Amino acid sequence: MLRFAVIAQEFHIPLHDGWQFQQVGMEQWYTAEVPGVVQTDLLRNGLIPDPYFGSNVDSVQWIENEDWIYQRTLFVADTLLNHDHLDLVFKGLDTFAEVYLNDSLMGKADNMFRTWEWPIKERLRLGTNELKVIFRSPIKEGAKLRDAYGIQLPHDNDPSGVSPYIRKAAYQFGWDFCPRLVTSGIWQAVDLRVWSGARFLSFQVSAVPIQDSVALQLRSYLNAPFDGSVRYAVDRHVIAQVPIGVVDGTGSSGFEGLIPSARLWWPLGEGEQPLHTIVAELVDSEGKVIDRIQKRTGYRTIELVQEQNSKGISFSFRVNGTDVFMKGCNLIPPSLLLAAAGDGAWVSLVRSMREAGMNMVRVWSGGVYPPEAFYTACDTAGILVWQDFMVANMVPGNVEFKENLVDETTELLDRIGHHPCLALFCGNNELEVAWKNWGWQERYGLHGPDSARVFDAYREMDRTLSIGPHAQHFPYTPTSPLSNWGNAEGLTKGDLHYWGVWHGDSTFSSFKNNIGRFVSEYGFQSYPDSALLSHYIDPKELNLGSPTIKRLQRSYKTDKPIWEAIERELGDEKPTTLGGFIEASQRAQAKAYGMAIEAHLAAQPHCMGTLLWQLNDCWPGPSWSIIDYEGRPKPAYQVVKNLYRTTP
Repeated sequence: MLRFAVIAQEFHIPLHDGWQFQQVGMEQWYTAEVPGVVQTDLLRNGLIPDPYFGSNVDSVQWIENEDWIYQRTLFVADTLLNHDHLDLVFKGLDTFAEVYLNDSLMGKADNMFRTWEWPIKERLRLGTNELKVIFRSPIKEGAKLRDAYGIQLPHDNDPSGVSPYIRKAAYQFGWDFCPRLVTSGIWQAVDLRVWSGARFLSFQVSAVPIQDSVALQLRSYLNAPFDGSVRYAVDRHVIAQVPIGVVDGTGSSGFEGLIPSARLWWPLGEGEQPLHTIVAELVDSEGKVIDRIQKRTGYRTIELVQEQNSKGISFSFRVNGTDVFMKGCNLIPPSLLLAAAGDGAWVSLVRSMREAGMNMVRVWSGGVYPPEAFYTACDTAGILVWQDFMVANMVPGNVEFKENLVDETTELLDRIGHHPCLALFCGNNELEVAWKNWGWQERYGLHGPDSARVFDAYREMDRTLSIGPHAQHFPYTPTSPLSNWGNAEGLTKGDLHYWGVWHGDSTFSSFKNNIGRFVSEYGFQSYPDSALLSHYIDPKELNLGSPTIKRLQRSYKTDKPIWEAIERELGDEKPTTLGGFIEASQRAQAKAYGMAIEAHLAAQPHCMGTLLWQLNDCWPGPSWSIIDYEGRPKPAYQVVKNLYRTTP
């Protein structure tokens, strides 16, 4: 049993209090909340109306064009300076930021998906220090990157045309389920890391069941060479103590071997989800433990099966040697103001998925990478994660963008790669099918060398993104979907986004005749309940045809498909009240999802997965969701739950 005391060599001081912010060029300072973004701080100080209420979001668009300063003081005692290292660590800066300590530039950030850290001991002074972060307008910075690249990349969702050049959540620039709300700020935790001597930089865990054993691969990396060893333990039982070697000037240690197998981890409905604690301890030459790192994992195998057969090429998941039909959904971020939502919103959505009998969720590429709490909850719930990389636009092909993307994905894989819930990494959302079918070349004037340059950059991005998953033995697919819903061949291979219903104006019965090998998107819109709308809309505007109600709809199709479905699919007369329209829209949506899922389930093994679009909302408006912005299930949720929980 592992019972060694750890001598604390590292601790963290949260730096969330005492912040204030200011618009560049203005004199007044206001209190700020960290983690947070400019919009929530402006709202808290009464400087803007609530963007979620009525049509207020239109009146706050100016914020994205301004620069903002956040600052606080940091008091340093001499005891703090006795430690070898003091690092300033930002878990998330959104997006273009310059970080200053005592008016000395520590560094710049340009990616909201990365952790940013700088050693600051040499810049600190006894007593009071000033920490300052300047956020530059993402629109103006993006325009500089676009102009420097010299080619306007497609940007259907973004009138400013800058989002393809920025490592920032694409949905902030507007999507067909939410308005535009481009944020800036310290959107995740920030702290001071205090440490001395040696420390772990990362710890990679791979556990693969092989017959009656588990092939365990452990690899730990240190900040520097170190005279000592790393002791590895599984569930408090020491399995090895390995001397530290030197790799590229830093310390490294690893273990590869077979350990007696415990129970397998299974997705929901196939078995249990036992988890195991893997610990690495850094031990010095005197036997003292000076650093410790641990991860929880499960033992399972996962394969993406793409095999030729008489009907085309399969697309299915094999878990622990068993082919499993995937029943699930697509997930978007729970809010446009993510820091305000917190980890709890993500975990609550996992609970809703489990309650509905889902065994897979696709994390869509137009949002953000979820927090650690989300993946931990999926491990426990038995919900496999199809993880998109956050790429929802064509990308520039310059070296700086590629290196930024590599750093982002390397950090992501190091953070989440041990989770047994991870089933697949996907390079992007809809980019290849869009390039080949949506007329982007004509619309954006991309011809000849320019067209080739854009597609070459796309291919290079795919090669770059595939490296990490392949190195850690995860299934990888370059894009979703692999097939286009507009032709018959799309039903015979790859995954399919079937949008004949809604975008193609097809009847609900077309779900039965357009079944792909794995249907990873499909859906139909409904409005949220009047109870929710009443929280965000003036009572005088809560009626059919009001400008505010009309403004809620963000799809280019408007409400037309809903009205048509109410008459065609339900046989109802046209509703004359908002409440009647909402109720009918929800019944139509429930019928659509029921017909689609029944068809997909009945088509096994030709079809081996159904992921409805979408589970949740980030905004109180109409969408394809089955759970509204405040967490209320719509009638479609119960239909989905009944089918997923009762059908193998």
